[in-house]
Amino acid sequence: MSDPALQGLVQDRDAMCALVGRQVRYLGEIYEITDVVFDEDMMILSSDSGTEMQEDSYGRAHRRVPKVQNLRFRDASDQPTQAWEDVSFLDGPII
Repeated sequence: MSDPALQGLVQDRDAMCALVGRQVRYLGEIYEITDVVFDEDMMILSSDSGTEMQEDSYGRAHRRVPKVQNLRFRDASDQPTQAWEDVSFLDGPII
């Protein structure tokens, strides 16, 4: 990815935190950004419409939880990943 604005975003902790709560379309489904995990460079998306069965510690289906996508937002060299090409913000551009 060569977009300088996007490169600046993934390196700015405060800007990434500001994305939490925004709605996005990812692979044709609507999600909300619910968390950004900087230790793993992951952006967590949760769906309101779809649910999945969550397993307990023994692998048995236990309860329904929102469908979740974990997207790596930057690679090992601190550059934006390809995942950004599949994400579109529903309330306008990110920058």
